[in-house]
Amino acid sequence: MVKFTSGQKQKKKGEVNMRENGNNVTRVCSFYVNDWHLTTMLLPYINKTINENKKVLTILESGIKDNIEELLSKMNLKAETQNRILEINWNSRPVCKFSKIKDEIKTLLKDVQAINIIVDGNKEYLEIANKNIDKVTKDIKDKEITVINCHEISKYKEINAILDKNDFVLNTSGIKEIKEVFTEYKTSENNKKII
Repeated sequence: MVKFTSGQKQKKKGEVNMRENGNNVTRVCSFYVNDWHLTTMLLPYINKTINENKKVLTILESGIKDNIEELLSKMNLKAETQNRILEINWNSRPVCKFSKIKDEIKTLLKDVQAINIIVDGNKEYLEIANKNIDKVTKDIKDKEITVINCHEISKYKEINAILDKNDFVLNTSGIKEIKEVFTEYKTSENNKKII
């Protein structure tokens, strides 16, 4: 069962502070087993994001629009919230060129202080999308940007390498510290993260 909660200002147990590093870009990874798992993991997070007046950009190799629509039809959410979730582009699309990502990010950031960029696809798709996102976001210092890279677990063998590139993990209970989800995860003496 998916539980949506209203955005509260107090930090709850297990909640993470996303801006501790002082950087404007927070990297989050997510692992899923199929598109339904991805959908049920993302929806509560997206609901919270929308309630915090943040915008969402998706860059998806395989669309999940049908899953989003079906799950929303079974949820008891306000029509306004459902509409805002449905306004997000959940369709698949080719990996965007730098200029298109730049335009989309700048358009979304006009009215808000923070955006979430959800990227899902194979390894090459994720690498190209993130390279373009990095080019755009390196000069944006006054906004908060969260990039969530979603990985279908059966397609990846090197979980360590993925964790090394991220600050947090998104799972069905929200964004968590990596060590909360992967208890054996450590940082080595030379600051390289290892499991």
